[in-house]
Amino acid sequence: MDYPPTNLLFLSKQDVDALITPEDVFAAVESVFRADGMGQVISPVKELMPAGDGGALFAMPGLLGDAGVAGVKWTNFCPNQPQGLPVCWGHVLVLSSTETGQPFAVMDATTITNQRTAGGHTVAAAKYLANPGARTMGVLGCGAQGRSAIRSFDRLFDLSRILVHTRTREKFEAFRAQAQDGLRARLDYAPTPKALAEQSEILITATTSHTPVIRAEWVPQGAFVGGVYSFYDLDSTLSAQADKWVLGHRRSDGDEILDNPDFAGKLSAGDVYGTLGEIVCGKLPGRESPDERIVFTHMGMGALDIAIGNRIVEKARSLGVGQTLRLI
Repeated sequence: MDYPPTNLLFLSKQDVDALITPEDVFAAVESVFRADGMGQVISPVKELMPAGDGGALFAMPGLLGDAGVAGVKWTNFCPNQPQGLPVCWGHVLVLSSTETGQPFAVMDATTITNQRTAGGHTVAAAKYLANPGARTMGVLGCGAQGRSAIRSFDRLFDLSRILVHTRTREKFEAFRAQAQDGLRARLDYAPTPKALAEQSEILITATTSHTPVIRAEWVPQGAFVGGVYSFYDLDSTLSAQADKWVLGHRRSDGDEILDNPDFAGKLSAGDVYGTLGEIVCGKLPGRESPDERIVFTHMGMGALDIAIGNRIVEKARSLGVGQTLRLI
């Protein structure tokens, strides 16, 4: 059988880095949550396979019905990498048309992953769940996710101060020396997780810790807390006792958190207020009082990567960026 010619647009990490912006990420992510709240997104649960020492390989598929695009991100999480290698990197995103089923683009998704997590769905959640006048943000962790959160929140929120706590002050000072000139808010170091939490109106946790680092009693009334990476670094009591605990996606987050044996007896479906999609599309109110303590948790879904990747493809085509590969 003779198959028609099929071409793919290939975008390297360098191509993606040149095209992606915090504004693009935020717009794509917000649109996915709105569509998800209206039942227009398919986001299957991740299937994890073991890799390395305590790590995992997994596929993150998704479908955006309104955009006519489906795809899958092939990704990993390897916490015990050799010295100098990131914990989470080397991601690949493939996009296909839902009309023909044919793939039309493949790209590196490392920067997409970093920006859509701390700088994407956490920023979108903060728009609806943080106090509008919040001026001080705290970030726990200064890896790729923490740095992405700092840059995106600084660009999209009117912050005056960003506090950071890392395992070593040297790591923070190296980041501050490199990043401060490009930020509007002042970067300061918090000597302890307790000091960080107590002073933060917006608190972002971006660590790979498997034990709680932020205690519920440290978080003040009115704070918004976004658990970016592992969820283990947040005291589960905080989610259970919060005025509102919001999930990014009921099925995928429920599978990874509520059905997780590590949280058995600590958290239940009854503790969940709703999903961000339900809030963004207007089915549920977001923040209703300046005194509410609100926690947002999302373990990620492929639909977010697909929406950002599709936006990048549109920009790449208009600017002539990338390489055309002949598949058939």
